[in-house]
Amino acid sequence: MNEFLNELIGMKIDWTETSESPYIFQAISNDKVIKLRLNDFPEEPLCTLIFAGQQIDLEDFPALWTLPRHRQSSA
Repeated sequence: MNEFLNELIGMKIDWTETSESPYIFQAISNDKVIKLRLNDFPEEPLCTLIFAGQQIDLEDFPALWTLPRHRQSSA
């Protein structure tokens, strides 16, 4: 699990919106659907990765990851 997490943190991921919530995004890596939930920061961790039935909190947003609003602001 940690190996997969380390791989995700080090790779470029362009997250896409979901219909679940404006705070939940998804991507596909190695044929696996991964979800990213933005939390109520600073009371909670910045975001949570959800994959393979696991939830892992992250305090920092990896530099190679982009959300739709990041792409809009750089255009």
